[in-house]
Amino acid sequence: MQISLVDLVILLIYFLVVLWIGYYTMKKISNFSDYSVAGRTMPFALIFATIGATLAGGGATVGRVSFVYDIGIVVFLALLGVVISQVIIGFFIAPRIREMENVHTIGDIMGFYFGHSGRLVSSIFSFLFMIGMFGVQALALGRILEPIIGLPFLWLTLIGAVITIVYTWAGGMLAVVYTDAIQFILLVGGIATATMIGVIKMGGMSNIIDQAALIDTDHLVLFGGPWTVSIFISTFLTFLLGEALAPHYIQRYAASKSSRITAWSTVSFAIMYIFLTIVIMVIGLIGFVVFPKMNGDLVFVNFVLEYLPIGIIGLVFGALIAAVMSTGSSILNTAAVIFSKDIYGGLINKNADDKSMLNWAQYATIFVGIAGVGVSLFIPSVMDLMLFGFKLWAPSILPPMVIALLWGGPAERKVSPHAAVPAIIAGLLVTILWLNILKEPFGIPAIVVGIITNLIVFTIVHKLTIHQVKEELTLSKGAVK
Repeated sequence: MQISLVDLVILLIYFLVVLWIGYYTMKKISNFSDYSVAGRTMPFALIFATIGATLAGGGATVGRVSFVYDIGIVVFLALLGVVISQVIIGFFIAPRIREMENVHTIGDIMGFYFGHSGRLVSSIFSFLFMIGMFGVQALALGRILEPIIGLPFLWLTLIGAVITIVYTWAGGMLAVVYTDAIQFILLVGGIATATMIGVIKMGGMSNIIDQAALIDTDHLVLFGGPWTVSIFISTFLTFLLGEALAPHYIQRYAASKSSRITAWSTVSFAIMYIFLTIVIMVIGLIGFVVFPKMNGDLVFVNFVLEYLPIGIIGLVFGALIAAVMSTGSSILNTAAVIFSKDIYGGLINKNADDKSMLNWAQYATIFVGIAGVGVSLFIPSVMDLMLFGFKLWAPSILPPMVIALLWGGPAERKVSPHAAVPAIIAGLLVTILWLNILKEPFGIPAIVVGIITNLIVFTIVHKLTIHQVKEELTLSKGAVK
């Protein structure tokens, strides 16, 4: 055991509070809408907190400290892609999603614009994407708990995942949002406190920079250094687009009281994310100086154990665990809703009633949790697993969905319903080929090649089929008359 009894008690209290929230909200779940979008009643503060807690998960804490530790502060510029992405989405796209009627999942959006095949293909891919993203959180939980508890990494990954699964299974979106509010406060306060104490103990930022420069000046280069231009572009685009409009954010945009709340909560957190990115960068630099040749995923945890006093250690570890569990629970709930509504309700049992949908959402929560842990064992690096998922999301689902949402009003269909599926498949296959088989020849990032392929195929299919669609609509209107 490497933490004090006081810190351990703090962590146990946190876990008990989270489980109690799951039990409390379970009694408030009466239908599928409550479980999936919390009845669409969430105010600004809760939407802000749940977006923040979801965005700042294991990849954004443990993973990005590791990224700065391994690469340097050039990572800061790449991470600004997240800020830019969220500002654009907040102003132009998220409010449109909230204005659409009866949206629970990404499949509802894709089904509205691209029909049954669009819903099915996007839902299956989104479901698999969510399994991988939960694997990121499970992996981060194991990395956080391993040096604290001293048990084998695999067992701790399973324990953390089980707790997350239990409260998400019990309370659905309501449990996720309420726990996110607590977890967000813990996250911001805990990480900010840890950073301030670390900087003071290191003798100030100037001393940290001087010591880092003695080890490797490239670590302090804001542009260039260990990264070529193509690597920087690829990483920037991965953060800009890789998590944009991911399925768990769609639920949050749809759960607010109004489109205005959706817009401003998203933009507000995007601005705050700059602060969190700076804090993470500082911790990564401190780790680079004091923990040479360490596994990057363990730097944040060892920084806390080395520099923080008793009591504060428990709070900061609570914050770290909160960050991971909040994102993990969001992913679990989203994946479960996707399976229940779009796969089970859309493919297996089209006549499923509300109770059946709710039951299958809870079954799927357990399945996704188990599958995500399995995925984490194959790619045992938090950042590597997260970036791999991001590189597949952006060139597949994202382009058709953005085009459909921005072209016309939220209730207008100006795209051909036949264009999305071939574009998604082509973008995904080309990305995998370019990334894993050809190994990004000529230094051209796979994400760029995949997005361009997606857009070309989408444009061609749209132009070839849109006239046919318009004729069919005209004939159907004439038949009605």
